[in-house]
Amino acid sequence: MRFSVWDNPESEQVLRVMWMEGSSAALIADALRTSRNSVIGKVHRLGLSRTQRKPKVAKRPTRSRIAQPRPGEPVPFLKVKWFHCRAVLDQRGKDGLAVFCGQAKTIGSPWCVKHRRAFTAARVPS
Repeated sequence: MRFSVWDNPESEQVLRVMWMEGSSAALIADALRTSRNSVIGKVHRLGLSRTQRKPKVAKRPTRSRIAQPRPGEPVPFLKVKWFHCRAVLDQRGKDGLAVFCGQAKTIGSPWCVKHRRAFTAARVPS
């Protein structure tokens, strides 16, 4: 005959206490030497919830440590994003690679308003 961890009434008490303290199902499973799924199933069968716990405090948003280029500043080749103008400037970045315009591009074009005008005006009709 096979015995379950839940045959022992002390196991259920340990489950209830640890669950209300906020322990994870994996941690409870390790303490009871059973599987995580077994713990989750028992929690649902007992109808336990964690609504009686203290609410978690939301983390304050942290600033990104990576310096983002400001709009309008030249953007190095490796830092260009989807919204940056793709006009290549006559200068090089610190890494020696090409630098893009950095302005916001217009809808339907890879360039900003200024470069779109310049490039379409320079186009010679065939």
